[in-house]
Amino acid sequence: MRQGASGAGEDRFERSLAYRQRALRHLAHGVSSTPRASQRPTPIAIARAEGAHLVDIDGARYVDYALGYGPLILGHTPPGVIAAVTAALSAGLRAASIHTDEAALAEAMAAAMPGAEMTGFVSTGTEAVLLALRIARATTGRTRIVKFRANYHGWSDTVGLGNAIGDDGPAALGQDPAASASVTLLDWGDAGEVEAALDSSYAAVLVEPAAINGGCFAPPPGFLERLRAATSRHGVVLIFDEVITGFRLGLGGAQGRYGVTPDLSVLGKALAAGLPIGAVSGTRAAMEVLASGRLLHRGTFNGNPLSMAAGLACLNELSRSAATIYPRMDAFAARLADRLNHAAAKAAVGLQARALGAALQIFAAASPVVTLRDTARVDRDATLRFTGELLREGVFALPRGLCYLSSAHDEDDILRTETAIDAAVARFAA
Repeated sequence: MRQGASGAGEDRFERSLAYRQRALRHLAHGVSSTPRASQRPTPIAIARAEGAHLVDIDGARYVDYALGYGPLILGHTPPGVIAAVTAALSAGLRAASIHTDEAALAEAMAAAMPGAEMTGFVSTGTEAVLLALRIARATTGRTRIVKFRANYHGWSDTVGLGNAIGDDGPAALGQDPAASASVTLLDWGDAGEVEAALDSSYAAVLVEPAAINGGCFAPPPGFLERLRAATSRHGVVLIFDEVITGFRLGLGGAQGRYGVTPDLSVLGKALAAGLPIGAVSGTRAAMEVLASGRLLHRGTFNGNPLSMAAGLACLNELSRSAATIYPRMDAFAARLADRLNHAAAKAAVGLQARALGAALQIFAAASPVVTLRDTARVDRDATLRFTGELLREGVFALPRGLCYLSSAHDEDDILRTETAIDAAVARFAA
């Protein structure tokens, strides 16, 4: 089987290029999620996956750091998850309106995460954000929301604005501006700005506790603690969007890592190890309006047996092995970031990487990217070109430079990736 072919021309991607032309005929934009179309030199069509590796339809093999855009924390084929989903599948696609894995997964989440006393399940992170905001509004009787610039909370009109530094507008065409009229945009990391803006007219503060999506930034010292104090002072619901950070920055998510417990948490991605899932978890007090049944909570696929089985198997594995899995993933991410920074400095090119927990972000930028505000200076096109060079070297990163580690990555994968980074940086410099 071919590895990613160093220096290969466009014929190296012949079948993926042909598939792209076919897909464009009847599949909108040729992809099912717009960012997938940005991969250089073409979106790669995958034939199969195992562990930490992908094989494309041209037969080339890659070390995978996209991991399904983050959910695959145990890799592509974790035996425990595969066995659990297979057993659930054999019982029927939708065997009953309720089943026992729903309560079992909620119990496992309560044991793992500080603020997860009660949980409600949905199918996606976007849905979970909408449910969390509805809970906050129903609980407080208020409508206003604080959202932070360059924090991403899904594609709904409600919070789909201010997703990039320097652009406070809607994230996409066709959005209803009235849907986000109750949203106040503030700068992530600036607790003083929140304290000055917040009053008793707000229902919620919605925040990514660590800005992985924006570039792998840890919260500034005291930021989360001051958010917790300010929201409590005004009776405002504090919502952590842990769709990315939940079960990735540690078994207890960002709230466990940083020691600040929100009222509500929005979860997804790693929770079900690769199957679709969304969840809102919170304290008993914050979840009362949902737990009592006063707030309607609907969805045909909420708590579906396959996702519940996958989530339960995933959390069981993470709980058993947390003491080894998380330090190893964190160390691998830091090591790859260091290797890229060293190679870029040696070649005198504007590339850099930041690591946070089991994730790292690659930037193409002429000056250091130290804060979330600095991401306004990132050269997006050059970043796409560099991840395209990594692809040619057999390393599959998200096109915009975000990379995730999994428990399936091993020392050989990291060594191969370090060699690929050196070669990709050299070609990028040339």
